[in-house]
Amino acid sequence: ISLLTPVIKGFLTDQGYDMTIKAQQVYGGHGYIEEWGMSQYTRDARIAMIYEGANGVQALDLVGRKLAADGGRHVMAFFDLVKTFIKDNQGQDEAYDRAFLEPLKAASKDLQAAGMYFMQNGMKNPNNALAGSYDFMHMFGHVCLGLMWAMMGKAALQALKDGASDRAFYETKIATGRYYMARQLPATALHLGRIQTGAETVMALEAANF
Repeated sequence: ISLLTPVIKGFLTDQGYDMTIKAQQVYGGHGYIEEWGMSQYTRDARIAMIYEGANGVQALDLVGRKLAADGGRHVMAFFDLVKTFIKDNQGQDEAYDRAFLEPLKAASKDLQAAGMYFMQNGMKNPNNALAGSYDFMHMFGHVCLGLMWAMMGKAALQALKDGASDRAFYETKIATGRYYMARQLPATALHLGRIQTGAETVMALEAANF
């Protein structure tokens, strides 16, 4: 729980704010008309990114404290959880493997590579870890959601095989999960690339330049 607390708080509130902005955008100019309500949702979602510690601080806590806690035992347990789920469920349905398990495996490898980068470069220059902390928090969040979607996809497929009466619900669940795995989860590769550039460009300006 302590490992995932900054991920849950930081990643989900960032995503929640982004969703309200997109919802507001759907209305076009009407998104700013108070009677529709979207502008209020956007304001309400924005403050959640500051409550209980600003999200940037949550990211610093994740990388600076939680990641290395107990010798990294907690994050390794998470990696094992993902690995075990993939191993236990692969090979049963080719379409499911391709749509859910393969993207999850790739994203988990990205997350592990980011953690390894911090281990190898964060001690030499702490700024390398700090500069990548926000990207790492988002990577972690995406992998967590990817795991949840893989679990939901598995449950939905089983329900359909069992002849569930509400087929439309489970078919929609699978389609939504496939969308997330194909269109959202690959963001881990972008975050990894940014992390691996290190802190040089982030710290390039002298204080006087501001």
